[in-house]
Amino acid sequence: MGSRAVSEVFGNLLILIIIAITISVMLSYGYPVIMSGQEKVKMRNVISSMVFAKEKIEVVSSDVEPCTTLKFPPSGGALSVSKSCTLYVYVNGKELSYVPEKPGELLYTSGNRKVAVELGGVWESEGGRSWMVYPPLIEVAGGNIVVTIPAISGIGSAGGYGIANVLLSYNSTEIHDYADSYLKLVIQTEFPQAWENYLKDSGFAVTASGDTVTATASGNVTLVVHWINVSIY
Repeated sequence: MGSRAVSEVFGNLLILIIIAITISVMLSYGYPVIMSGQEKVKMRNVISSMVFAKEKIEVVSSDVEPCTTLKFPPSGGALSVSKSCTLYVYVNGKELSYVPEKPGELLYTSGNRKVAVELGGVWESEGGRSWMVYPPLIEVAGGNIVVTIPAISGIGSAGGYGIANVLLSYNSTEIHDYADSYLKLVIQTEFPQAWENYLKDSGFAVTASGDTVTATASGNVTLVVHWINVSIY
């Protein structure tokens, strides 16, 4: 009887040890996988919301729907109106004063990840790398160069969880044409790799240094600046 009791105790103890090891393995490997999956889902939602915001900015810019409010889920990060991007535009060597030096952007940050609606495109960065999510309206086509700049100005920010409101309202538009001209764009941005790749693919001659990307092209230039007011609450 004594031997059988010892065997039962030893067997139960062995089962407990196996259960403990199994739980430890699950916590060590399963939990990070679950968290990684949740982060991917969160960023997919954020990126989809930023692309939608970019599309609504285009709609508001056309003055078809001059004012609209959209919902945005911060999902533990923060959304704000930022002035981190700097833009200089030159035509035939002359800087254009009507183009805003600080065109503004919608910027989302979560840890070391950033997503922005900047100069009409959607851009993402993480760990020193950046890439384009959705292209801006800047391109060279058949000797024609079109640069469309949504100039965003406004106030407010939102963070944490829940839903933020983003109010977009149309202000005004400027359009200028320059026949047979030389255009130079100088962009200081938090997404330099992405901008460099996009502008090269779009037909510009491009150089880059640090956070500054310079793009040049010759042709018939059309510059469009849409002034958009933004309020986040």
